[in-house]
Amino acid sequence: MIKNALLSLKKNIGKTILLFVIIVVITNLVIAGLSIQSATKKSMDQIRSSLGNDVTLSVDFRNMIKNRKPSEAVSNETPLTTTMADSLKDLKYVKNYNYQISTSANSNSISAVETASDNSNNQPEQASNQGDFTISANTTMKYLDSFTNNNYKLTKERLLTTKDQNTNNCVIETNLASDNDLSVGDTFTITTTVNDETITQELIIVGIYEIQSTNEIGSAHFNNPVNTIYTDLSIGQTLTGSSENITSAIYYLDDSENAEAFVELAKKKSDIDFDTFSLDANNRLYQQNASSLESMQSFAKMFVWIVVIAGSAILCLILALTIRNRYYEIGVLLSLGQSKVKIIAQQLIEVGLIAVVAFVISLGTGQLTSHYMGNMLESSSSSNVMQMGQKGDQPNDNQNQSDSNQQKNNT
Repeated sequence: MIKNALLSLKKNIGKTILLFVIIVVITNLVIAGLSIQSATKKSMDQIRSSLGNDVTLSVDFRNMIKNRKPSEAVSNETPLTTTMADSLKDLKYVKNYNYQISTSANSNSISAVETASDNSNNQPEQASNQGDFTISANTTMKYLDSFTNNNYKLTKERLLTTKDQNTNNCVIETNLASDNDLSVGDTFTITTTVNDETITQELIIVGIYEIQSTNEIGSAHFNNPVNTIYTDLSIGQTLTGSSENITSAIYYLDDSENAEAFVELAKKKSDIDFDTFSLDANNRLYQQNASSLESMQSFAKMFVWIVVIAGSAILCLILALTIRNRYYEIGVLLSLGQSKVKIIAQQLIEVGLIAVVAFVISLGTGQLTSHYMGNMLESSSSSNVMQMGQKGDQPNDNQNQSDSNQQKNNT
C-alpha cells in the first residue's frame, strides 16, 4: 500500500508538487499568525510590566471638574486621609504600600539650586506662591520609582525607611548639598506658613542622592528635582497642618497583572467615593500603548482562522478533483480485488507523506518567519516603552492640584 502510494506520487508529480507547495504555504501562514499572537502577548506583558506594579489612590480632580456645575468651584473639602488609605493596604494582591505628601517650603539656612530659568522675567504668577523647595514626604523611600529605575542613585549613606517614622531625618540631592556645603549628619531648617502661623522644622541629613537623568534638571528651582527634599510622612503632615490628610497612597502589588483585579476588589470592599477619588493603575497609559498591539493580536487570530478554513477548503477541492481524475485507476484496483478500505488508505497515505515532508520543511521556514515577527514586534514594544519614559516619583496631575490647594490654604 505504501509502495503503491509512492509510485502514485511519482507518477502524478505535478499534483504532488502542487499539494506540497499549498501545504507549505498554509503551514507557514498559520505559524506566522500564531507567532504574531504570541509576540503581541509578550509585548503587551512587557508594556504592562514596564508601567510597574503600583496602583495610586489620589483625589480625582479631573472627575470632580467634569461633574461640577457650570462656574462652580471645585471643592477641596474631601481630602484623601490615612484612614481611607488604610482601608486598602491589607487587601489581597497588596505587597507593600507608601503614603505620600507633596508640598513646598522655604529655608533661612540653605539656598535652593538656581537655574537660568529662575532669572527669567517671564516666570508664571503661580511661582510666587511656591516655596523654594519641594518636600516629598513618604512612609518609605524603598519603592520610589526614581530610585528603583536608577534615574536617581544613592551616593551617600541610606534612604528613608519605615524605621524613620516620626523622625526629622531627610535625604537631599548632591547638588543641593554641594551648593550649601552640607554632608550626612548636618542639620538645616525649613519654614512654611499654615493658617497664618509660621512653622519651622529642623531636618537632619541621613542620605544624599544624585540625579542620573540630566533631562530632569533645568526647570525653575521650585520645580527642579535637585531641590526636592525627601522626609518622613510626619514632616509633611506638620508642614501641611494636618495629621490625617495625605496627597496620595501608592500600593505595590505582588504582580503587575493583578492591577485591574485589585482596583475592582478595592471598589467592592471599601467605602471610598470613587467619584471623588481614583485608583490609577496606569490603565490609560497602558491602553494608549497597547491598543495597536491588541488590534494586531485580534487580526492575527482572525488571520489564522481564515488561513485554516480557506486552506482546508482548497486542499479538499484539490483532493476531490484528484480522486475524480483517478476513477479509472480506482476501477482497475477494485476489479483486481483490492478493497475500498485499502484504496482510501492509499489516498490518505499519499496526502500524509506530502504533509509530513511539508511540515518538516515548514518548521525551518516557519521558525525564520516567527523570529522575524518576534523581533519586529519586540522592537516596536521597546520603542513604546522608551517613549513612555520613566514615571518617576514626582507628583502627578492630581497631586500637583492637591499641592496647589494646600499652598493656598497655607498662605
